[in-house]
Amino acid sequence: MIIEPLINRFIRPGYFNDPRSFREARLFVAACLLTSLFSISYVILSVVFGYQRGIYFTAFNVVGYFILPFLVRTKLSLTVLGNLYTLLGSMTVLVLTWFSGGMWSAIYPWIIAIPVLALLIAGRTSAIYWSGIALLCMIAFGVLELQGVTLPVEYNVEYRTIWFLCILPGLLLIIMVVSMTFESSMRRALVDVEKQKETIEKQSGELEALVDEKDGIIGILAHDLKNPLANIGVLAKMSMDEKDPVEQKKLLAMIEKASNQAQLLVKDVLEMAELEQATLDNLRPVDAHAIIREVMHSFETIASNKGIRINFDGEDKTSEVLGEATYFRQVIENLISNAVKFSEAGNSIDITIEEKGRFKQIRIRDFGPGIPTDEEPRLFKRFSKLSTRPTAGESSSGLGLSLVKQYMGLMDGRVWYECPAGGGAAFVVEFSSPA
Repeated sequence: MIIEPLINRFIRPGYFNDPRSFREARLFVAACLLTSLFSISYVILSVVFGYQRGIYFTAFNVVGYFILPFLVRTKLSLTVLGNLYTLLGSMTVLVLTWFSGGMWSAIYPWIIAIPVLALLIAGRTSAIYWSGIALLCMIAFGVLELQGVTLPVEYNVEYRTIWFLCILPGLLLIIMVVSMTFESSMRRALVDVEKQKETIEKQSGELEALVDEKDGIIGILAHDLKNPLANIGVLAKMSMDEKDPVEQKKLLAMIEKASNQAQLLVKDVLEMAELEQATLDNLRPVDAHAIIREVMHSFETIASNKGIRINFDGEDKTSEVLGEATYFRQVIENLISNAVKFSEAGNSIDITIEEKGRFKQIRIRDFGPGIPTDEEPRLFKRFSKLSTRPTAGESSSGLGLSLVKQYMGLMDGRVWYECPAGGGAAFVVEFSSPA
């Protein structure tokens, strides 16, 4: 609309940064311009009815209300300007009432509009003071009438009925405009409240999720760190008291194992926190076979200690997928680590790579107890503790598969679980092939 840019030209730049002040400034400017235009009609009426003093004062209103918007760009507060607006109107109403018959003037009821306009433009506190002033003025005109004081009537009394007919409806119009403005403001305020309520509810939900996540992390750390740290303390004391070097060596190995469990847990929690902020701008070809072979060989000692054999059908091949080398390694490490943890001694772990159109699927299968069907929906959730436990008492933070899912998301890949015939568990990760 053309009127909006026009109104904005009068507003000081600082008000644009505060929605409430901006709204009040716009209302003030609009009220001044409309009142200035409205006063022109009363200049014309004063001319028609021969009301010379009315011509001067309503013309004064036209000019005054047109000048006031320019003051919005100054350092004068909106409250001061609102009171100037009310003062200008009240002076005109009271003077014209005096010179058109006082209490019996058609302008007398317009005194009611003084506090109403003050409430709209200057605010509640100012409106209270202006209500008192308006009340005293109305009473004063009544007292003058009771005392028999005759006030001048400077307009052409032959047109008294038409004078009343033309003047009084304006009061109704003013009150209607004010009422509609308040109703509109109330409606916008309610809409704003609803929007704020929705925002607060959304933020509250997000905050609750963050609190739950924090509680989960604290719970994991409190629960899972407690045992290894307690074991380290006990084993350290036993090691200091132990005289047999062989037994001391065993105790130190147990301390090292407990320490590694604590470090693994902290590493996984920190890794999860880092991934929350991670982004990946572009994917690059990654040699899947080479990384799988490296990770597989790094687990050879752990696997052989449990009597587990790791088979890879692509030992002598090369194959590339689109991804990020570090993330890809973490995915494979987590899946092979889980397979070793949950495999019984003497079993094997099979790793395969298959071409599926423009995708490559890497499948890591173990022959352990598998995943209960009712627990499958929780597999990739954070801190999920399933009923299936590591077969040799290894540490498990409940974060490994969740990390895998996040890594795959960053690489635009997918991961899922399969329950193969013959038992065990199989996890499949799917990557795009390089063009």
